[in-house]
Amino acid sequence: MRYADQHVHCTCSFDAAGTLPEMAAAAERRGLRAVYFTDHVDMADARTGETAPDWEQVRGKLLAREAEHAAFADGQGVEVRFGMELGEPCQAPETAAEAAGTEGLDLVIASVHNLPHTPDFYFYDYHSEAECEELNRRYLTELLRTAEMDCFDVLGHIGYTSRYMAQRGFRERITVAKYGDELREILLRLIENGRGIECNGSGFRGGGSAPFPDRDVLTLYRELGGEIITVGSDAHDPTQIGMGVEEVYGLLRSCGFLYVTEFRRRNPLFITLT
Repeated sequence: MRYADQHVHCTCSFDAAGTLPEMAAAAERRGLRAVYFTDHVDMADARTGETAPDWEQVRGKLLAREAEHAAFADGQGVEVRFGMELGEPCQAPETAAEAAGTEGLDLVIASVHNLPHTPDFYFYDYHSEAECEELNRRYLTELLRTAEMDCFDVLGHIGYTSRYMAQRGFRERITVAKYGDELREILLRLIENGRGIECNGSGFRGGGSAPFPDRDVLTLYRELGGEIITVGSDAHDPTQIGMGVEEVYGLLRSCGFLYVTEFRRRNPLFITLT
């Protein structure tokens, strides 16, 4: 089975290192069938958490991204599709809705990278397990607020906080055992609203052994009746393209999923997991 990587960043994103042609070429070398460029459209500043949507500037970057693709598309052996990762939509809901309404998008991933007035969890200076737990509870509350919105297709990388807490040496994690009630409420809200989740393979990079979300959350989602699920590597440079995608497909099969979802012009298509 040839895979689609539905979460990829190019230099249109502030934190990515590969141009669109470089990333697409890497996807072709890895044998991917399709790659979705879901560059950051953030409603808050990553380092401060202050609301700072600059939609007009971002719109210009997205247009430049598509023009760059058009200039290099001849002879390209991988299908290129366009979307966005809509960060912190709760912090500027009107601007977020305007951004998500951009014509021609295939997929909108809603993500929470930071809490209001708080740095991205990547930049956060953690001090204790108790602080990590308090941050996780606030993070899950923000995910629930996001799940209640209607400007996206899938909720991205549930459990994002766990990655960076682990890197700083803390044990606190988003798990069903500890946060099952909160996770159940989030997943049910998504299902009721016709939205899905992303399974983000970045957790398999650097020696990691689980995606975001992990097996237990995926199993809970399936048991609750969840069906819409996309798969992406969250690649930010050409070496990361497609990483973890095959592992995620295998994990979904083992969790009992029959289909993976790919989006075309914001409409879900269900692809049989073979």
